[in-house]
Amino acid sequence: MKTIKLWGVMLALVLVGACTDDFEEINRDPNNPTEVPTSYLLTHAQRGLKNIFNTNGSLYAQLWAETQYTNTSRYETPDSDFSQYYRGSQPNTGTSLGGLSDLQEIIRLNTDEETMTEVQSFGSNSNQIAVARILKAWTFHQLTDIWGDIPYSEALQGREIFLPIYDHQKDIYPDLIKELDEATAQINTAETGVVGDVIYGGNMAKWKLFAQSLKMRIGMRMSAVAPEQAQAAITSALGSGVFTSNDDNAIFANLADAANDNTYFQHFLTRTDYAISNELEDYMSGNSDPRLPIYASPTGGTLAAYAKDASTDLAIAGMPYGVSAADAGSITNASISFPGATVRSATSPSLIMTYPEVLFIQAEAAARGWVGGNAQELYEQAIRASMEFWDAQAASTDFDAIYKEDIGEAVSGVKTSLQAQIAPEEIAAYLTQPGVAFNQATALQQIGEQKWVALYMQGLQAWAEWRRTGYPELAPAPAAVEGRAIPRRRAYAQIESDLNKANYDEAVARLSEGNTMESRMWWDVEN
Repeated sequence: MKTIKLWGVMLALVLVGACTDDFEEINRDPNNPTEVPTSYLLTHAQRGLKNIFNTNGSLYAQLWAETQYTNTSRYETPDSDFSQYYRGSQPNTGTSLGGLSDLQEIIRLNTDEETMTEVQSFGSNSNQIAVARILKAWTFHQLTDIWGDIPYSEALQGREIFLPIYDHQKDIYPDLIKELDEATAQINTAETGVVGDVIYGGNMAKWKLFAQSLKMRIGMRMSAVAPEQAQAAITSALGSGVFTSNDDNAIFANLADAANDNTYFQHFLTRTDYAISNELEDYMSGNSDPRLPIYASPTGGTLAAYAKDASTDLAIAGMPYGVSAADAGSITNASISFPGATVRSATSPSLIMTYPEVLFIQAEAAARGWVGGNAQELYEQAIRASMEFWDAQAASTDFDAIYKEDIGEAVSGVKTSLQAQIAPEEIAAYLTQPGVAFNQATALQQIGEQKWVALYMQGLQAWAEWRRTGYPELAPAPAAVEGRAIPRRRAYAQIESDLNKANYDEAVARLSEGNTMESRMWWDVEN
């Protein structure tokens, strides 16, 4: 009996000790940390935000067409939820989506006196904050260009503001420019660069160039509604320093391993939902564009024939855009061209912003008389830079391996047959094509059309530029649901009405056509 009592006392002491000394340490789940290094937060945010609306944008801009389930290209679903982009790391949820909360947490940890010293091991405080602010501006710009008015000034406040207002887009745009200027000034290239940066590897000079190049994009987007602000933003950016070559491109470098590879590589391993559209293929073929064999694969039928007889011509054929599911189902995969091996290989990078876009913005600004420079020269430089970029991407692509997946048998010599690498003389010849050669009288149209082609694999930007300029002239999907026009925005999701009704209702009341895809946002005016 005494023995039992003694063991009881000893057990009680052990339990008391466990509860008072290191209870939290013992009961901490190592797979669900409460504190995450800022380098992890940065990588996670970049990875999760790298392809915002790329597929839908590519379909709305008619760069791609759907091959079987044609719902999106027929504008069937009007709404989508933007809250996923506000959230940060989601431990144990099975999702890899990073978001604005990750970036906000980086800023907090580098600002709070209790943590700012500790996190300096991942880059100087000022540089970490600057990069987070630039990426926040980039993300918010994309979100407002999808939905219009969105939570902005009161967003990311946690428990302090559960129900943020929807800021007017006309107020968001100037603040994005302010954020980019302040972040640029905050960068100190003499201090330690940021760790966990997949885009630039911690090169702070490159982050300055990206911030100001992004300011040019935001500025030009306002061209129709605030031309003076647009001109000021573009002039200021050029004075501060923007991209000057493809070496400055902001790209997310995907890896060969399955956890970090290109989203479209995984998709096309098991599915064949997207093909190059007949609109893009017709435009590029009509101008003998040497990028076409990079943008698109040969048809499965000619590729299979080529595998048996290398003298077979490899044909590229676009998928009819926006047809009914029944009509789409009658078109065989062997008769159409999927996106090319270069854009769907495992290591194909996700494009954030590139030098060709900067040149197109400069060309348009020069054509409008906003900046100095020769509009024709800038236009031609933009096309050349785009071709050189894709040429370099194609040079590192294993065409044979990708196309073997398409037809299920070995292919050899496809790269040589497709002439995937673009020679300087091909670029020179392209610039003299009747539909391409610069004409001052049609300068804005030509710039708009060529920019549309160059924004391949940047679907959201291609869609936004079509809405802004009206170029190229695209017709709505022939089988559009309820005869709908090409979307001008995405509608807010029902969850916003359920959880933030007063602010949601106020935002919807400002929309000309209500919470629909037909309502135009502030900068999107009739053209």
